[in-house]
Amino acid sequence: MRLLIPSALWRRLFSQRRNQRKKAPSARTARTKRTMRKAPLRTRHPVLWKARLGFLLMAVVAVPGWLLFSQQAAELGRDLRGRAINLSANAGFIIHDVLMEGRSETTRAAVLAALSVTYGQPLVTFDPETARERLESISWVKNATIERRLGGTIYVRITERRPMALWQRKGRFVVVDEDGMILARDGLGRFSDLPLIVGDDAPQHAPELLTVMSSGPDLKKRVMAAIRVGRRRWDLQLDAGIRVRLPVENQKQAWETLRKLEQRHEILTRDVVAIDLRLPDMMVMQLSAEAMEKLREHEEEGRDT
Repeated sequence: MRLLIPSALWRRLFSQRRNQRKKAPSARTARTKRTMRKAPLRTRHPVLWKARLGFLLMAVVAVPGWLLFSQQAAELGRDLRGRAINLSANAGFIIHDVLMEGRSETTRAAVLAALSVTYGQPLVTFDPETARERLESISWVKNATIERRLGGTIYVRITERRPMALWQRKGRFVVVDEDGMILARDGLGRFSDLPLIVGDDAPQHAPELLTVMSSGPDLKKRVMAAIRVGRRRWDLQLDAGIRVRLPVENQKQAWETLRKLEQRHEILTRDVVAIDLRLPDMMVMQLSAEAMEKLREHEEEGRDT
């Protein structure tokens, strides 16, 4: 006897069976996956593991060989350089002379010491750039040009710094240039014609003041010292003992006012102790004690009459 099963029921049973197979893998499949997850690297990638091992062995062998080769190459390079230097010296490429231009305050001995050369030295062993750096470290040298020339001559051209003023600081005098570089500390007698500046920051601000004062050279000669006050402005000490107080700003205008007053009225020849030019529209003069006494006597005589 045959059992007849409807087609719809048959498809439903077959579909459930197939879903159960997908959801429930066999025990063998599960064990295989767990084994693959826990397998070490060498089991999964034997080629990669062997490649790493081979690379390590090559590094162990190659590094000492490379170091030995580098040392030999360096020794060979030094030997070849020494031979080249000797060949150039035998061919006559040696230092015969040092030609200097632009040197005034810098002594020849100081230049030779900075160059660090000896006559008969192979020309190729002289480094102009290194010598230039040493030469520009001398206080008087602003910049220098050094060349190796055929015939065994070292050419040196020096541009020296220009002394700007005598700088008084903490009771000592030095010669400085416009950059504030100290040029000389001893033998300052030959720089007595330079203007005298006083104050910690005087060298940084003196170029502007000296430029302003250059418009009245006759009046500038009467300035004995320029004194920096409060790191903000200048006081000028004149030869007649008169102190001129300049403003923080508009120094040029104040200087022109003083120059014109002296040119027209000769106020610096009178009994004046100080002139205050700090106010833009007013000038204040302080008279000496003798001049004030005479002024009071003159006023009293006027009242009596």
